[in-house]
Amino acid sequence: MRPFAIIVVAAVLVTAGGCTADRRPTARVSASPRPVAVGSAIGLPALTVSRAAHTATLLADGRVLIVGGCSLAGCDGTLAGAEFYEPAGRRFAAGPRMRQPRAGHTASPLPDGRVLVLGGYPAEGRGPLRQAEIYDPRSGTFAPAGAMASGRGAHTATRLADGRVLIAGGVDGITALSAVEMFDPATNRFHQAAPLPGPRATHGAALLRDGRVLVAGGQAGVGHGNALLDTAVVYDPAKDTWTPTAPLAVAKYKLAIAPLPDGGAMVVGGQTADDAAARLATTELFDPRTGRFTAGPVMAEPRYKISDAIVTLRDGRVVASGGFGAEVFAAGRFNPIRGTPGVERQFPAAVALADGTVLVTGGYDDRTRVTDTAFLINPG
Repeated sequence: MRPFAIIVVAAVLVTAGGCTADRRPTARVSASPRPVAVGSAIGLPALTVSRAAHTATLLADGRVLIVGGCSLAGCDGTLAGAEFYEPAGRRFAAGPRMRQPRAGHTASPLPDGRVLVLGGYPAEGRGPLRQAEIYDPRSGTFAPAGAMASGRGAHTATRLADGRVLIAGGVDGITALSAVEMFDPATNRFHQAAPLPGPRATHGAALLRDGRVLVAGGQAGVGHGNALLDTAVVYDPAKDTWTPTAPLAVAKYKLAIAPLPDGGAMVVGGQTADDAAARLATTELFDPRTGRFTAGPVMAEPRYKISDAIVTLRDGRVVASGGFGAEVFAAGRFNPIRGTPGVERQFPAAVALADGTVLVTGGYDDRTRVTDTAFLINPG
C-alpha cells in the first residue's frame, strides 16, 4: 500500500508513544556528543518508535516535537503518541498522546509557541480528519482546537506573516478539494477563505517574502498519478484572492516548495506518474516579479514524497532530504552531505534546529517498511 497520495490510509490503531508529557528516560544519553563536521551527517539513537508520514516541529525551548505518523510495514499502525528530540543530549524521549491517532497530517508552529496539528488519516477504513488539536508547551499536552469544515489529507498548511494558518486543498476521502480554510490563533477558530481556482491535492506550498503564498503542482483527482497539474497560483492574504501564474515545466505531484532569500521559491522534485522511473531530481525556480518558472539546479538523486523533508535555513540555503541521502543548495548548486545513513526515506520529517543543524527522522522505503532511524546534518 502507498498511503497519503490521495486515498484513505489503511491503518491499524496502535498506542505506541503515548506517555506523560515530559518523561525523559536516561537511556541513550551522550554525556559529550561528538561534533558533526561541516557538510556531513551522523546517525542518532533510534526514535522511540518507527515513524513515517509524521511531522517534526521546533519548539521555543530548542526541543523538537515529533507527532504521529504510521509505524508498521505498509504504513499501517497509525500513531497517537508524540516524542521529543532533545538536542543537548541528542536523544529522543517519549512525549504526550494526541486526542486521536493521525498520519499524513500537518503541524504548524503558532506565534505564541503552540503547535497546531490538523487533518491526516486516523485508522483503517476511515476518511481524513476534520478535528484539529494544539500542543501547548506550557501544559505539555494536546487540547482540542475545533474542527475544519471538511476532513483533509494531502493538503498544505502555511503559516502567514500575521500568524494565521492557510489550509489549502487536499482530499476528503472521496474527491480532491478546492476549499480553503484559515485558522486564526487569536480566536482559535477556523473560517472559510477564498477557494482555490480548482481542486488540488498532494501539491506544494510556501510563504513568499512578500507575504503571499505560492501553491503549485499536485493533482485534481483521486488516485495514484491521476489528473496531475502543471498549474500554480498565488494567494494574497491582504485581498483574500488567488492569482494564476505561468505553469510549471511539467505536471507533477508529491513535491515540495522551499522559499528563497531573493523572494522567490524553489519547486523541488516530485513525480510525473505513479512509476519509479518518473521520480524527479529536477527543480524549478519561481520569480514572483514575472510569475514564471525557470529550470533550477538538478539534485544528486530523485526525491518525492518530501512534503516535510525540505528545509530552508535562516541564511537562505536549502537542505533536501528524502531518498537515500541529503544535499544542500547554495550558490546555485546542490552539494551532497557526507555520511548520511544509507536508508531510503519516503515521507520522512526534517527540521532546522536552533544551532543551524538539521534533524531528519523516520520515513519508509520502497517496500513501505518504516524506519526508526534518524540523523543530524551540519550544513556549515
